[in-house]
Amino acid sequence: MKKVLTLLLTLCMVLSLAACGGKDAGNDAGSSNNDTSAPADTGSDDASGDAAPSGDTIKIGLYATITGPNALAGEMAEKGARLAIKEVNEAGGVNGQMLELVVYDDKSTPEGAVRAVTRMVDVDQVVAMVGSNSSPNIVAASQITEDAGVLQIGCGTSPSYTNAGYQYIFRGTANANLPNAAFVDAMTQMGVTKVAILSIASENGVSGVNSTKELMPDSMEIVCEEQYQPTDTDFTGQIAKVIASGADGVILYGTTSDSALAIKQLRSNGYTGYIYGPEALGVPDIINVGGEAAENVIFGSGAIIPASIDDAANDVEKAMLTAFVEEYGEMPVSDVVYRGYDSAKLIAIALQNTSDISDPDAIREAVLGITDHEGIAGTYNFSDGSGDGLTTARAYIVNGGKNVLFADWLAENPQ
Repeated sequence: MKKVLTLLLTLCMVLSLAACGGKDAGNDAGSSNNDTSAPADTGSDDASGDAAPSGDTIKIGLYATITGPNALAGEMAEKGARLAIKEVNEAGGVNGQMLELVVYDDKSTPEGAVRAVTRMVDVDQVVAMVGSNSSPNIVAASQITEDAGVLQIGCGTSPSYTNAGYQYIFRGTANANLPNAAFVDAMTQMGVTKVAILSIASENGVSGVNSTKELMPDSMEIVCEEQYQPTDTDFTGQIAKVIASGADGVILYGTTSDSALAIKQLRSNGYTGYIYGPEALGVPDIINVGGEAAENVIFGSGAIIPASIDDAANDVEKAMLTAFVEEYGEMPVSDVVYRGYDSAKLIAIALQNTSDISDPDAIREAVLGITDHEGIAGTYNFSDGSGDGLTTARAYIVNGGKNVLFADWLAENPQ
């Protein structure tokens, strides 16, 4: 009888543990609301997959700020990459093999990025990954992929992780210097001589402002420079100093959400001049939240979300937006969606053209061989080895509630 009771108790414990394991495996924090695919079997509650795991699939990783203060951008990066992977698979995959996307939430922190990238390299054993939309997070995890020889194509714009000596890190969007150069050039054309800067106190804000300063001509004088913390929502004190400085142009460098608030507060406190800044000012929420206050905001960007699909800048963008609406039921809300999409497509091209998918150096050589890929943000050419595939960006202005090309607006408003 004792032996029987022991066997029964052991059986109950095994069944109980199995039930607990099944419950944990379904806790999928990294998937989007539109994801109906099976979760990847990574043993982590931070990952989700684009296809049921199989020995016949090629695992591609992605980590992004899916939760935290920059969650909107991270969600867009994920959705863009998912759409790109779906299109690649529907077209036959990579040399007949399907791609499997394993997604991790880096929780908008460098520590979260290190944890996610370590798991993708050591546990999931991805052959390549789409890097975070947060440049500090890419920088924090860069040595992990470098040591492992895993290709990473990042969605962040900071210059800090390309031209840094890394062999396996590339960028799937415009280097921030390019949009910065575009809006600084617009400031020059507008005759700005006295500049006030209001920026977020983060790595992205600091590096962006430093980049902008280096691009500014000697004819521009910085008469005021103020910062705010990422958690701030009231910029009244900083804005009072900006307005009192007598600046004839204000540079705003932050994330989309805080920039929209800052624009409204600049206007409500009496600033009526032009506001300049990077691609974060081109996100639809700037107009949606800022309303009339967003008029005369001038920004640089590789690509923007147009008012409608018909307003897309080129056929590649139009096709992508059409597919996005079919997949998710609405237009994207941030240009970061293009970064995720372009980065995933670039990885697929490199894997398609590599001589040996198990050889990191062969994959890297395949990326360097990409010289004329027409992406949404422009024509990618990685042959110079810098890690940056784009060399230009454009300036836009908010006019009549729409983002329009600055060059076109200036031609119509020469005064």
